[in-house]
Amino acid sequence: MLKQSLTAISLCAAVLSTVLSTVLAPTAFAHDDDGKIRDRQKPYRGPGFRADDRKADGSVAGSFTSSGINLRSWLPLAQLSAGAQNANSCWGYVNPLSGKEYAIIGLYDGTAIVDITNPGNAQLKAFAAGPASLWRDVRTHGTYCYAASEGGSGIQVINLVRIDEGIANIVNTVTAPTTTTAATHTLAIDNASGFLYRAGGGSNGLRMYSLADPANPTYVGIWSNIYIHEAQIKTFTSGPYAGKQIAFCCGGGNGGYANTGLYIVDVTNKSNPVQLGYASYPNSRFCHQGWLDSEDKYFYINDELDEGDSVSVTTTIVIDVQNLSAPVHVNSFNNGNPAIGHNLFVKGNLLMEANYRSGFRVFDLSVNRLNPPEVAYFDTYPGSDSANFNGLWNIWPFFPSGTIIGSDIERGLFVWTLGGPSATFAVANPPTNILPAGGTTVDVTITPTAGQTLNAASARMALTVGATTQNIALTALGGNNYRATFPATPCTSTVSYQFEIANSAGEFTSDSARSAFSAVSVATAVDHNFESASGWTGGVAGDTATSGQWVRVDPVGTTAQPEDDHSTTGAICWVTGQGTVGGAAGAADVDGGTTTLLSPAFDMSQMDEPTIEYWYWYSNNLGGAPNADSMPVEISNNGGTSWVLVEDIATNNSAWTKRSWRVRDFVTPTANVRVRFVARDLATGSLVEAGVDDFKVINVDCVASIPGDLNGDGVVGADDLAQLLGAWGATSGAADINGSGLVDATDLAILVSNWG
Repeated sequence: MLKQSLTAISLCAAVLSTVLSTVLAPTAFAHDDDGKIRDRQKPYRGPGFRADDRKADGSVAGSFTSSGINLRSWLPLAQLSAGAQNANSCWGYVNPLSGKEYAIIGLYDGTAIVDITNPGNAQLKAFAAGPASLWRDVRTHGTYCYAASEGGSGIQVINLVRIDEGIANIVNTVTAPTTTTAATHTLAIDNASGFLYRAGGGSNGLRMYSLADPANPTYVGIWSNIYIHEAQIKTFTSGPYAGKQIAFCCGGGNGGYANTGLYIVDVTNKSNPVQLGYASYPNSRFCHQGWLDSEDKYFYINDELDEGDSVSVTTTIVIDVQNLSAPVHVNSFNNGNPAIGHNLFVKGNLLMEANYRSGFRVFDLSVNRLNPPEVAYFDTYPGSDSANFNGLWNIWPFFPSGTIIGSDIERGLFVWTLGGPSATFAVANPPTNILPAGGTTVDVTITPTAGQTLNAASARMALTVGATTQNIALTALGGNNYRATFPATPCTSTVSYQFEIANSAGEFTSDSARSAFSAVSVATAVDHNFESASGWTGGVAGDTATSGQWVRVDPVGTTAQPEDDHSTTGAICWVTGQGTVGGAAGAADVDGGTTTLLSPAFDMSQMDEPTIEYWYWYSNNLGGAPNADSMPVEISNNGGTSWVLVEDIATNNSAWTKRSWRVRDFVTPTANVRVRFVARDLATGSLVEAGVDDFKVINVDCVASIPGDLNGDGVVGADDLAQLLGAWGATSGAADINGSGLVDATDLAILVSNWG
C-alpha cells in the first residue's frame, strides 16, 4: 500500500498558498491566516474538565495524547461565551494587588478572562464583547488589557483592576490614526519602555502608541515599509544595544509573501524607525511569528505556510541575532510531525510551540540550542496531525507559578502544568469490553513516581454513565494496592471510568480513561471487516453522483480520504471513489449528487438488545463550499421500504471514528433490518470523501440466564414447565437444560429446583 498523505498535503497547501497570494494580497486581510476560513471546523460542544473534580467529565478529555504535560483544566468555547464560534490568541495577566493569575483568551465575539490561580479549577471571571472576528489578539500592561482584531474598531482598553471581583470594564477604544485601517492582526507591548504596537491589519507594518497613560494609548508613530504579521519588541539593558528599543518583526512585502523573513528595526525614535537588518531562510513561504531566546542570541521562527508545501514536517527556523545589523540563518530543525507551526515562545531553556493539529510541543534548548530535542507534548486535536489550520492557536508560558495556558480554535482554553504524572496505575482485571450490569470489583496498584508522595485517602474512581459522573472512593488494601467497587449500572449503557489519586500538593493524576458496555452478556452476531463484500452494495437505484461512488478497495490516501482502512488485519474498506497515486484531493470525491452504501438484511428478531457498531471516515471541509454537505446514516426494519435517521454526519473528522447505536431507539428489531450510508455532494464546489469499515451487529443480553427459564422472562414458572413437558423425550432444544441430548427427568429436576 502506497503512503501518499504527505504528497497530498503538499498539493493542498500549494493550491491554498497560490489562492492566497494571488487573490488576497495585499487587501484588508492580506495574510496567511485567511487559510483558516477554509479549514474551520464546528467547535466542540461537549463538557470540559477540571482536575479538581475529575479527569474526564464524560468529555473527550481522556482521548488527548500527551507526555510530560499535565492537563489541569479545560474550558470549551461554550463555557467562555455562548456566542463563541472559535477561539484565537491568548495571554496571561497577574493581578499586582492580589497575585492571582488569569488567562485572557480571544474569542470570535470578544475577550474572556479566566481565573487560573488554582489551575485545577479554572473559573470564568469576566467577558468583554468585541467586534466579530476569527482573529483577535490580546496583551497586558499594568492593570490593563488591550484587545484588537481584524474586525476593526481599533484597540479596546479593558480595566482589570477589579478583576478579582469579576469586573472588567472597557474604558476606551482607540482608533487613531484614522489614516490607516482600524483592523489589527496582532499586538505587541514592550512593558519595559511602555509602548504598544499594532501589527498588520490590511498591509500595515507597525503602528506605535505610548502607554504613559495606560487607559489612553497615544499614537506616536508608524513604520510600514513592509507588512508585519507579528513582532516582539525588547528594550536592551546591556551590551552594544543598551537603551535601544528593538523590534523583531516577522513579515515581508506583498502582504508578507515577498522577501518574507525576519526584519530587525530600531524603534527607539518613534518618528524615525530605522531598519538594522534582515534575514531569510531556506524553504521560506510566510514568516509568521518568533521569539528571542533567554540570552538574546537566537531568534526562533515558525513559517506558517511551509509545512505541506516547501517542507513536509513541522519546522522551526533559527536565526543568529547577536549582530542585529547582520542576522543570519544558522539552522532549521523539526520533530518529524506534519502539522503546521503557528506560535512559539521561549522561557528559560524551554522552547514551547503551539503547532495547530499537533498541539502543544516543548523542546529543550539546554541540550542543543540549534537543534533541541522534543521533550514533552499535549495534542489538543485528537485523530489528526495533518497540515491544516485547526487546533492549538497560541500558548502563554510566563506565569510565576509555572502554569501554562493554550487557546485552541475549536476546543477553547487549556490549562497545563509541566512534568510527568505523580503516579502510575496497574489494573489487575479491568472490564475492557463488558461491565457486569449488577456490579463488580477491580483491583488497582497505584505506585508513586520518583520524588512524589501520594495521598492514599484521595484515591478514587471517576465513573461516568450518560451525562452523570460520580467519584467513588477506592478501598485501601495495604501498600500501593486498592480495590474499586463498581455499582449496578443500566444494562446497554456505556460506562466510562478511570482511576485517580492526588499527590501531597493536591494535584490529581489519573490513568487513561477506559470504557465498557454494561450487560449480562454480549455476543457479536455480525462482524464485517469488508475483506469480502459480505452482501453490501455500493450504489443503488436512484443514486445521482457522477463520481465518487462507493467502492470496496485498499484506499489511496489524500488530505480528504484515508490511506489505510480501520481494521487491525486486512486492508480493505468502503470509500467514496478510489483516487490515483499523486492525484489531486478532489479527483475522485463525491460529485453531483448522492451515492449509497447499502447493507444486506440482518435478522434481529430473536435478539434481546441488538446494537449496530461501525467506524466511519468523513471529510467535507475542503472545496468551494466547505462544511455544507452531510452524510445521513439510516436504518430500516422492513428491508428498505422506509428509513429512519440514525445520525447525520456533518462535521469533518478526517480520522476513523467509532459509532454505536441501540437499534430499539430507532426501529423495532425484525428479521429484515438494513442500514445505509448516503454520501452526498449537494453544494456547489464541495469536496466530500467518506469511508466505512468494521461494521458489527452486537446482541446485548440484559437478563441473567436461569436454568429452567425456557422463555427468557426471568422467572421459572408454569409456562416453562409446560414447554418442558411438551418437549419431553426430545433429543435437542432449549428444554434440554443440562445439555445431555435428551429432555428427561433430570431437566425437570433442574426446573423444579429453580421454580419461582
